[in-house]
Amino acid sequence: MLGMNNRVDLVKKITPWRESWKVHVKVMKLWYHKNPTLDPSQNMLHMVLMDEKIQATIRDQLIPNFAMSLNEKDVYLMTHFTVVPDTGLNRMTKHRFRLLFQYKTFVVSVVSVRIPHSDLCFTSIDEIDQMTKDDDFLIDFVGIITGVRKERDVASYGKLIKAVVLEVFTDGKKVQCNVFGNTYDLLEYDNLQKYPRSLLIVLESFKIKVIEELKRQFKPPFLP
Repeated sequence: MLGMNNRVDLVKKITPWRESWKVHVKVMKLWYHKNPTLDPSQNMLHMVLMDEKIQATIRDQLIPNFAMSLNEKDVYLMTHFTVVPDTGLNRMTKHRFRLLFQYKTFVVSVVSVRIPHSDLCFTSIDEIDQMTKDDDFLIDFVGIITGVRKERDVASYGKLIKAVVLEVFTDGKKVQCNVFGNTYDLLEYDNLQKYPRSLLIVLESFKIKVIEELKRQFKPPFLP
């Protein structure tokens, strides 16, 4: 029971000073990820939640408690979390903090029309050109595919993964995008070669790498 207090907190107000936050949020993204640099046997369930975007994580031992109740694009009332600083090299949101689910975290499906349908926030090519170092925040980007080049398999965490290089054009400029892992499989490289016209592509949650005298590359952050 949540008690008689019907007050709902705004995501932007969340800080670590208490755990009894109560939020109405839409699950915008949901994915499983193993961190090969830590314990590769431990799975984690990650989410981007939105009224204002914040990332949440469910650790391996708690996943069975929540996984069947959570679906992308559904809205939930959630309460009781551990709040920790959001750090790392692949940050999905610009919120200062991240939510960790606890055993006592409460989740129930609700109806809400005030939360936006999409959480995409496109970064312009001019903003990318101004970057002088690798960015910890993942970006969304839209452009036209003007070139496709298949590369050899590359090594990552002891595995060989396929990679393809896209040349993407927008606002009079071109940028290189390296695509590998699960994202590579979604692109269907052979089919890209067959289209008679250039394709519009939306790159969601990609990482900026500044290399070779400030030449920009996009790379998908999560590996299979």
